[in-house]
Amino acid sequence: MNQAIIGIDLAKNVLQVCYISKHGELLCNKAMSRQKAKEFLAKTKPAVVAVEGCNGCHYWGRFAQQFGHEVRVINPKKVKRYLEGHKTDKNDALAIANAALQIGLKYSAPKSLEQQALQSLESSRRFLSRAIVSLGQHIRGTLLGYGIATPCGEKGLKATVAIAMECDTDIPSSVVKVISAYWQQYNLLKSELKALEKAKNAVTHQIEPCTRLMQIEGVGESTALMLYTILGDGKQFKNGRQASAFVGLTPKQHSSGGKVIMIGIDKCGGVKDLRSLLYLGAMSYIGRMPDIPKTQKDAWLAKAIERIGFKKACIALANKTVRTAWAMLRYETEYKPILLAA
Repeated sequence: MNQAIIGIDLAKNVLQVCYISKHGELLCNKAMSRQKAKEFLAKTKPAVVAVEGCNGCHYWGRFAQQFGHEVRVINPKKVKRYLEGHKTDKNDALAIANAALQIGLKYSAPKSLEQQALQSLESSRRFLSRAIVSLGQHIRGTLLGYGIATPCGEKGLKATVAIAMECDTDIPSSVVKVISAYWQQYNLLKSELKALEKAKNAVTHQIEPCTRLMQIEGVGESTALMLYTILGDGKQFKNGRQASAFVGLTPKQHSSGGKVIMIGIDKCGGVKDLRSLLYLGAMSYIGRMPDIPKTQKDAWLAKAIERIGFKKACIALANKTVRTAWAMLRYETEYKPILLAA
């Protein structure tokens, strides 16, 4: 150990700070207010500051970096392995510090203010989208309870709500008023979602790395934004495979005795939202790919579809997209597809 370890169990008002010297001695493990914790980080010599991944980890990580600390954001599932005894703030902070000491443990760096802002816009977009779907399903279920079946799609929902509010039905007037209020809220959420998507796309086009990422096949505004938010400048990953494994697009491995056995991708791990966008983008690109390939990637995709099928080829293209994006962010290069010889 060349540096001391500071493990911080983040909370709203009271933070638990565990301080371990570079000789492995536990110097303190006590609760501090937000102001006291800031003063502690400002006065302490540069050390490794470890926190769990949560809402406040990027704010505290950027604050610690101002004073020369090396910040490590660790997955809470990995910290859980080093928890000894009952779950208390002291034990949690000690587990975070112990996890930061482990060799080979993967961790993330705190996001910049720009990256966190983009992440907030994307999470707000997903929240509004899910709220619209949830409210629409509630309206459909309420109408179905009175014998009115709603066709699929927004057009069918709009027609059914109009029938419920204008025609003579068995629905009580009090319920009709509630459905009318929900429908107004549904339309308001739709307009807010459109405005948010427009603002998000405008911000994405203003960021130079995102404009470069959108040159990759099957990558649009939302996918480029998430790639830039998740991968950053690419320096936290050793190579493209590490970045792809972080997203969750590499196959699991179960090897023993020199026998290497590769299984399917782990759908439970990784960044699910980004993986979903990459898969949908790959499906869109492969679905409209020309019959005669013009680039080496198109030729590779055509052979992959014949060999492993459409869906596995989409996963392969998503995997290659992440690796390409990592290389472009890491080395600040443009995307230049290799054309086939005429």
